[in-house]
Amino acid sequence: MPRIELIGSNDTQQHYKASDIAELLSADKEQLMVGGDFMGRPDTCIYVNEHSVVKIRAELDLNDEKAKYWVNDILQKEREIAVHHPHKTWFLVCEEGRDLVVVGSICPRLQPLHILLKSAPETEQEQARYLKIMDAVFQLYFQLAKKTGFKLDEGLSNFAIDAQDTVYYLDDEYYTWDNFVAFAVMQGVFLRAYSWLNIAFIRQVAEHLVAVIDGIYHDPHCRVIISTQLQSLFMPSDEKQALVTEWVAVLSQSPVLKPSSTSTPLTAPSNPVPKKQSKNRFIAVMADIHANEAALDCVLDFYKQEGIQQGIVLGDIVGYGPDPSVCIEKIQDSPFEVIKGNHDHAAAMANTERGFSRSSALVIDWTIEQLDKSQREWLKYLPSFIENDDWFAVHGAPMDPSFLYGYVYVMTAGDNLDYMQDKGLSLCFHGHSHMPGIYARDEKGRDHHLTDKEIVLSDYKQLLVCPGSVGQPRNGKIEAQCAVYDQEEGIMSFIDIPYAVDPVAQRMKDYGLPDQLWQRLLTGK
Repeated sequence: MPRIELIGSNDTQQHYKASDIAELLSADKEQLMVGGDFMGRPDTCIYVNEHSVVKIRAELDLNDEKAKYWVNDILQKEREIAVHHPHKTWFLVCEEGRDLVVVGSICPRLQPLHILLKSAPETEQEQARYLKIMDAVFQLYFQLAKKTGFKLDEGLSNFAIDAQDTVYYLDDEYYTWDNFVAFAVMQGVFLRAYSWLNIAFIRQVAEHLVAVIDGIYHDPHCRVIISTQLQSLFMPSDEKQALVTEWVAVLSQSPVLKPSSTSTPLTAPSNPVPKKQSKNRFIAVMADIHANEAALDCVLDFYKQEGIQQGIVLGDIVGYGPDPSVCIEKIQDSPFEVIKGNHDHAAAMANTERGFSRSSALVIDWTIEQLDKSQREWLKYLPSFIENDDWFAVHGAPMDPSFLYGYVYVMTAGDNLDYMQDKGLSLCFHGHSHMPGIYARDEKGRDHHLTDKEIVLSDYKQLLVCPGSVGQPRNGKIEAQCAVYDQEEGIMSFIDIPYAVDPVAQRMKDYGLPDQLWQRLLTGK
């Protein structure tokens, strides 16, 4: 007769005896079915009775020593993250004469959410219950992601409730955090799965989601990522598409911002930004000002002299340089549209956890001290991208779901051009790389890297255009860089404007900013 060894429970207490497990294992296995009460991998074995569920991890081929190590490791993690039912208990089944042991767990029988939600809420009380449960799922999911950098499997079949409607996680696995992408996809699955869903209920679910995300992350950019991913998902009917539209509308709501002392009243732009029509022939395109007032003044003067009143600032107004506050004021006073960059976002959120070197993080900390609250709020609610019928604008890379961190360069250009082709995008303006030029795909599908000062765009199907950097070029030149797009002729012109670099570098030194940053100004590398 097999020997059953209890290893431990999530709350360290004993809730089961070996005989409880033996009794369940003597019953017939449950059939795993998509949409059924029990789902899982083909090699997962489930045994149930009225009160308990045993899960056998049949795919594991472990001897006694390795099995105990594996179970103790996963049990320790489960105790730390505290998302499973506290009674969940791990065990080993050892058969005499066999080197390999069987790994399993037992826990109370719970009601999976994908089964619960098959029934429409008939009363306001039932609807409030469903909303409370969904809120608990959001809390469980995002608190873990924020705390650990790992995520749960988003499928509703992986979540269940007990008799008190407490939500627990059922799966044994956790996954690397993907910055909201899989979560958004699963919301699309949720919207498609249940015929009873209506706009009023979805509005309330989305409001709960906004409250949870804002409460945990304090960052509206998180909602931008989710809503953009949702908009890209397939919906089988106009009714389902209307649910997506409502969900996105709630996610895109932003508070009204207080104006700074030098700017007109501002309303935080909703994200994603509605499509805007380009009216003027010439479009100013600039990026990566990086708190360099002298360089910015030269670029703004150039556009003014050329009579260019329409344009786009592709993010990173701040960071690296010595003039963050005045550069924000001058961009606010300009006629140009503005999107945020990763340095803008970091300064707004006081968070340099992602994508920042030690020196750039130090400058963000310094920058925060130079900005008033209204300026950081303005940065916080800048849109993450702008799209119109003719072009798409983003700080990082078009295929990056976060919009801020992806680089377009020789190793990633092809993938980004593929993405543009799949999405029907022909022209994308981006910053972040600080390298002026165009990655282009021609009619025959051949890719090119173009760095001429003037480039005719009509020969290409997809184009990734970087105007270079206003305040910190990296192509070996020290001039301020920007570009002009002639919409009528389809020509992109790249501009280098000399300015007094040495005084800027000296002020960076005087402020104690890292040496490598002011030295880079003097070399353009």
